[in-house]
Parts: sequence; C-alpha cells; structure tokens
Amino acid sequence: MIGILLASLLTLMNASRAQANVPPLSDDPMLRQRAQVRAERMCAAGQFSHDGYQKAFAGLGYRSMAENLAKGQRDARSVHSQLMASPGHRANILNGRYRAVGIGSACNITVELFGGK
Repeated sequence: MIGILLASLLTLMNASRAQANVPPLSDDPMLRQRAQVRAERMCAAGQFSHDGYQKAFAGLGYRSMAENLAKGQRDARSVHSQLMASPGHRANILNGRYRAVGIGSACNITVELFGGK
C-alpha cells in the first residue's frame, strides 16, 4: 500500500509542479524512511502535529525543509486535493527550492517531507 501511495502522490505532486513550471521532485529513500517512521510514531502516540519535524532531516544535508501532514484520507487523490486546498501545504508542494520528497503513511496519517540543497 505504501508503495502505491508514494508513487501516486509523487505523480500528483509532479503534475501540479509541472502546471506551475516547477521542476519535478525526486523520491529520496532516506526521506521516505524518515517520513514513514514519523507517520508510525504519530499513529502510535495518537498525535498529529508538525512539532519536531526538523529532526527527521538530521544528517541529510538539506538546507531547506518542510513537512506536509494529512489525516483521514484513504487514497492519494484525496490526500493531494486536501493539501493543495491549504495555502501553506500547496506552497510546499510547489516550492522550487525543494527537489526531493519522502512520503510515509500509517493509520490514515500521511507525512510528506520536502528537502532542498
């Protein structure tokens, strides 16, 4: 399921970026792993918060970073639509400084971690 969600969300994000004339995001396996861990920890703790997301980038060398969170959606299109409807989350998806993304999901919580060099 995670692989399908990742691929679908990445396709949707890159389609939105192409419409905005922004270079595509690449899948970063380390960001993906850390996004998955973040989603699982939020699920286990019953939390849904951006608090401490910067720790997920430790040691990866990204100078710019951001996190999008979505909760309750069961498919990639719903997640992407919700995030694109939020000005802050939309800005992260369309930000040209970000060139890599990692996506994780647990308990209907989706985490998108964006990194730029």
